[in-house]
Amino acid sequence: MKRANLGKIIIFTLVLIAALKFIKSFDINSISTEKMIEIQNVVDETSIGKIQVNWKDVAAIASVEYALDTTSREEIKKMTNLFMEKRENQYRLKEVDEVTEALAYDEKQKKKVKAYLKCLNAVRNFSKMENEDSLQMNFIASIKEGAIDNYKKYGILPSITIAQAILESGWGKSELSVKYNNIFGIKSYNWDGESTNISTSEFHDDNIQADFRVYDTISDSLQDHSVFLTENPRYEKHGLFSSKTYTEQATALQEAGYSTKENEAGEKIYSELLIELIRQYQLQLFDSEAHLEYG
Repeated sequence: MKRANLGKIIIFTLVLIAALKFIKSFDINSISTEKMIEIQNVVDETSIGKIQVNWKDVAAIASVEYALDTTSREEIKKMTNLFMEKRENQYRLKEVDEVTEALAYDEKQKKKVKAYLKCLNAVRNFSKMENEDSLQMNFIASIKEGAIDNYKKYGILPSITIAQAILESGWGKSELSVKYNNIFGIKSYNWDGESTNISTSEFHDDNIQADFRVYDTISDSLQDHSVFLTENPRYEKHGLFSSKTYTEQATALQEAGYSTKENEAGEKIYSELLIELIRQYQLQLFDSEAHLEYG
């Protein structure tokens, strides 16, 4: 098993164990870790090509409709689709209250949904259980609002922006990030601003010298990242802006050639790395948040 996958499973398991303890305290139907992971997987798969649905919202509704540990994939898909409304060629994400009203829930059922969500959201920043992960969550928090604002302006999903920043800057610890506020590793091609020349890795293990953009602040880097993607036609050509979910946008970035990262077999792995980070740190929840806030 890959180390990245193992780390993802361990961290996600920790959050689910903590969530289950909260859930039991509310006298809500218990659910296994395996089933919770399955719910997340099915929700994300069902969202592809439409709009990113929050798996926690789906789990909360499903807790009223079914015995969660025996819920089928088809039933999870059905619950996920309740949160999506198609208008012409676009999907709109529904809020939990809209779904409970459409299902004609009584007050007791609504309270159960809210209690379940409270349990899950109480451990949202689960990575703070360890000091190293606390630093990572602080990095995510420091760029979250900028990533959401850029989604409104340019259409790059917050999860993608944050995952790219994590991957390209090594959680804000790279030389480019610390000294030059460049958290996306953007080179100086077609750039009139200040530049710096440093060593960088290409493909699997090649190192080269290259010129990179220099920014006054991290906020400037966030802004320029979205402008860079928007102004380079190859990203639109490969479907970055028409993609609806993080898996699709990650694939578009790889196909458009944003990164040359490869594994030992020479296979491109950039989209895989982004997707693993997003799922490990639940960054897709920010996509759902942005959809509700900006439509």
